[in-house]
Amino acid sequence: MHITKAFIVLIIPLLGWTLSVGQPVGADSLERSLRATKGKPRVDLLNKLTYTYITNDSAKVSSYNKEALTLSHAIGYTQGEARAYTYRGVAEYLSGQLETGHSNLRRGLALAMASGDKELAAYTYLQLGNCSLEEVQMDSAMLFFKSSRAILKDGADPVTLSKLYRNISALYGQRYQTDSQQFYLDRAIAIRRTLPNKNLLVEALAMKADLNLVLGNIPAAEKLTEEATEIIRDPSTDQEFKNDVRRLHALLLFRKGDFDKASVLFGSARNYFLQKSLIRKYVTLLIDVSRVFTERGDYEIALDNLYNGLKVSQLHDFDAESTIIRIQIGWINHFLGDPEHAVLMADEAMQSNPQKLLKGDVADGLTLKGVALIDLKKFNASYICLDSVLHIYKRFGSQQGVSETHMHLGYLNLQRNAYTRAIADYTESIQLAERIPSDQVLAWAYWGRGQAKVLNKDLNNALPDLERSEQYARRFGAKEVIVRNYNTRRNLLSAQGRFKEALSFSILAEQLDDSLRKTDIARRFINLEKIQEIEQRNRDIQSLQQEQLLSNNKIQLQDEKLKKQSIMIIAGLIGLLLLAALSFAYYRFYERTRLFNVSITEKNARIQAQADKLQEVNGELSRLYSEVSEQKQEIQTQAEKLSDSHQSISEMNRGLEQIVAEKTVELRRINEELIKNNNELLQFSFTVSHNLRGPVARLLGLSDLVSRQELPAETRQLVDFIDVTAEELDHIIKDLVDILELRNDPKFSREHIVLEEEWTQIVGRLKDNLTGVEELSSDFKKLPELYTVRSLLGNILYNLLSNSIKFRSPERALKVQVSSHVENGRAVLEVRDNGLGFNIKQHRDKVFKLYRRFHSHVGGRGMGLYLIKTQAEVLHGSVEASSEPDKGALFRIILPLNGEEHA
Repeated sequence: MHITKAFIVLIIPLLGWTLSVGQPVGADSLERSLRATKGKPRVDLLNKLTYTYITNDSAKVSSYNKEALTLSHAIGYTQGEARAYTYRGVAEYLSGQLETGHSNLRRGLALAMASGDKELAAYTYLQLGNCSLEEVQMDSAMLFFKSSRAILKDGADPVTLSKLYRNISALYGQRYQTDSQQFYLDRAIAIRRTLPNKNLLVEALAMKADLNLVLGNIPAAEKLTEEATEIIRDPSTDQEFKNDVRRLHALLLFRKGDFDKASVLFGSARNYFLQKSLIRKYVTLLIDVSRVFTERGDYEIALDNLYNGLKVSQLHDFDAESTIIRIQIGWINHFLGDPEHAVLMADEAMQSNPQKLLKGDVADGLTLKGVALIDLKKFNASYICLDSVLHIYKRFGSQQGVSETHMHLGYLNLQRNAYTRAIADYTESIQLAERIPSDQVLAWAYWGRGQAKVLNKDLNNALPDLERSEQYARRFGAKEVIVRNYNTRRNLLSAQGRFKEALSFSILAEQLDDSLRKTDIARRFINLEKIQEIEQRNRDIQSLQQEQLLSNNKIQLQDEKLKKQSIMIIAGLIGLLLLAALSFAYYRFYERTRLFNVSITEKNARIQAQADKLQEVNGELSRLYSEVSEQKQEIQTQAEKLSDSHQSISEMNRGLEQIVAEKTVELRRINEELIKNNNELLQFSFTVSHNLRGPVARLLGLSDLVSRQELPAETRQLVDFIDVTAEELDHIIKDLVDILELRNDPKFSREHIVLEEEWTQIVGRLKDNLTGVEELSSDFKKLPELYTVRSLLGNILYNLLSNSIKFRSPERALKVQVSSHVENGRAVLEVRDNGLGFNIKQHRDKVFKLYRRFHSHVGGRGMGLYLIKTQAEVLHGSVEASSEPDKGALFRIILPLNGEEHA
């Protein structure tokens, strides 16, 4: 879980920026005004200068603040003294002096309350909250923020209020309460849209885009980044925020695989942060980029950035960033199959600075350790870690954390072969992740549930989960998930006996896995060239700046020398008229000598510069040659591994081909047996139907004879029951004969049928069943004719219209609409009515079954829809139905055009 980590990294550099957006304009004019100012105005100017330089010049901050404190106390200016103590506390906690900073902020708060300065009190509460964040005192920070909000909510200081909402958002992020985090960040953005200073809006938009990136909501992150980009087109926008937006663009382009544009933007932002000594933002940039490459499966690039970031973080005592980096390195080791190193990284992260360790840090470290212990088969220890993580996230109310932990518990139960429990955990994870939403969790959780179903022999329900997993994985380029997905599909297809398809997925997984374990050499060279080009450009700029500085110094020295020499010459002319000729000759000689010396000096400088450049180039060439040699050796090793892999795949192919051949022989034998059994069954059906016709006919005749006799009432009732039963049996036998005739490879003659005429005949045949109030309409304009079997088509239309009449609604007049058109190269007949309808969702699998009925109050045998389906299939077509209770029904008959033999 990296949401909290991302916001810890973001909020720390922004605490200083809370004081001043960029560098306030007018510092020089304030210092000039200070010379002629005394008393309270002087204290106010000193405080403004302290505020101006608080993140830029610690020496000036100390000087101006010390004078402001001394003067305000001497003249009894309580409000000025309160602001001076507040600014001193801010400067101290920003420089790492948290205890003294907290103490001076409290002194400033007490004086602000005593002087009745509510605006300053609200600001001081805000800074006390920021200081508590640095001290990892989350509850105290929330209390200070709420106190500030209580003052500001009815006030007229929207700038400070927006900063307060932004910091409350970050605090909720550290508590893993994503909903509240987004709520307060949105409130800050809403306020800043109304402010004239758009730098504040850019900062908030960048934070919201970062949050969406972490949550995997890439479209939202792109939209916010585009809005920020439009704002920074204004030349007055602070350069720091322009590079923040470049960082976001680079992250989005890296996710899309556009490495050329992304590398340029990444290099520009990185160089700016280094040049301006914004070290924490530089480290944050490395962490963000490494996270993108980790999700894409480019682990070598991710590790390079992480180790660079770890080195800088340790050098500057960035504890939060060091913890993030160690955990991220541990995850990469887990993905690369090195669980021992992953456990080591998790332990280092949790032990690096236990006094400042957040609950979120503990949860992240325990999650990594628990997953790595699964790979080490230490299941009990893993469960203890993950169960602790689950309790932490539930206490925070973090749906994201609970979802991820259930996903990891599912993986644990999967390795324990507890497939039912694994499916339950993955299902819980999916339900939570879909509410957030989180594409990354959904990709892993759907894969895990599909894998558990395959291992649990639930093969039919596994494929939809695997398809959803691949869909989410491709959204953010998660190659590791896709590799595992392909391997699971290989096992699924093998279990189903589909060995050729299994082989194709096995090859895809092998190829993609190879690409994960080996870095793309071409891209590495491109990245090296880009970085080299950027660094060379920076060296050229520095060299030109140094040359310009040297040239300016030389010109200045020459001007001074010329001035001195001119004075000496003028004095010599005035004082020594007799030596004028000698002085003039000496002057000319001196000028020639000077020019000659200058020329020699310049040539020596150029030669020395060229020698230095040659030395640098030689060193760079040596380094590049060493790297190329190492890469060549790596390529040779990878080639050997590829050769072994290809040999293994060839052996697997031969084995699969033998299995496929054996299965083919077995399938042929089974097919021949099925044909024989089918013929025997068909002969049996004909025999039964033929042998039953005679007895049923005799039973009907006897029943008719008996019914003509005078019989007692009870006897006549029994005879009537026998007659009805015999007639029903006769109808059933006729239906079976019709079905057998249709199924027994019928050879019907096809002809061109005018659909309007055919429909008119069908309506005429059923006119006795119509009352005259029905509305029957037809539209055959799009397909007026059809080449098919007239008798079968007529039976289909007759049964459909008969059903519409039979199942009409008693509450409204019957409406039947019939139409025809061409769809995807097939003829489509649609019959729609407004009758009783039925629940298609409940009866979808039963609609076209034999003797299936859905309305018991209407007579019938349940044969009509089955015959329609059978006749459509004889015509090499199909039938579809859609309906809702009391809303009528729609039947679509899909047939070949021009009577083709095959659809």
